[in-house]
Amino acid sequence: MRRALLSACALVLLAVPALTACSGDTEEASATSGEAVTVEHSYGTTTIEGTPERIVATSSQWLDALLELGIQPVGYYSAGSYGDDRGLYPWQTDVDPDAVALGPAIEAGQMPVEEIAALEPDLVLGAWQITSQGVYDRISQVAPTVGPLGETGVDRWDEQVRVLGEIFGRTDEAEGIIADRNADIEEAALPGLEGRTAVLAQYLMSDQQFVVVANPDDGAALLFSQLGMVMPPELVAEGEGKPFGRVMLAPERVDALAADLLVILPNGGTEQDLMALPGFDLLPAVTGGGLAVVDYPTVVAFNTPSSLSIGYALDAIRPQLETVGGA
Repeated sequence: MRRALLSACALVLLAVPALTACSGDTEEASATSGEAVTVEHSYGTTTIEGTPERIVATSSQWLDALLELGIQPVGYYSAGSYGDDRGLYPWQTDVDPDAVALGPAIEAGQMPVEEIAALEPDLVLGAWQITSQGVYDRISQVAPTVGPLGETGVDRWDEQVRVLGEIFGRTDEAEGIIADRNADIEEAALPGLEGRTAVLAQYLMSDQQFVVVANPDDGAALLFSQLGMVMPPELVAEGEGKPFGRVMLAPERVDALAADLLVILPNGGTEQDLMALPGFDLLPAVTGGGLAVVDYPTVVAFNTPSSLSIGYALDAIRPQLETVGGA
């Protein structure tokens, strides 16, 4: 199960796979009403007093949400070798050079609590990498910790931005960020995409398994639904009750990828390796021009989406969207 999450979410399909910087100019980067803010999440509630100044972001989504608000972390989730020399993705270039990468990567269930504590944070932002109440309790003893906001696997990016807007007393700015990005998505939502099917997946060459997002309520599915697209009903049915909203399938189950748009990472291989799988070249996305074979950062942009990564993701598949949407 953990392997599935690492592969799909962080390895990313979540692309998941210290700490002494300051959080930047907090007078310019944050403002607060001075009131305590209570955040509900999957492990309970967390109350934040005052304006946090030393923030640790244990997921790329939270890091992106901070950057959108101009707030710098003291420690951040590192993509390790899947990112640049600082473990960052292409849309994260604004991270302060003094911020410390938590790493080489945060693995599910193996949060580097000691490294986090060494940063003396006053806020820790957590996501699906916090896999149990016990792990959450350990981290929350270090500093107020926000756990996963939902139970679906990947949190919605807009909810994360809203939470930060509340914490930092910048709700209007947060809503503006959300509105601007939603306007970009609306512009990309060609009329012909309405009702067409979309699948997000990766193929693990070493394990010979597909990892497929199968929960339409998962944060990784939000972008496609905003574009007017839907997940194949058969895939949704197969994913019911599966952990983290993903299914792992043998290569013989290539039929599960039947959709108008297929965004897929050949993890550890190439597009030619995918085409060599029996039946892959006959998939509707392949024959109809809706196949997008992407690299690791791009699948992360889709699988753990943020306001920042969505722009990158849309640019990567615009030709396929135009083909499927009939532009």
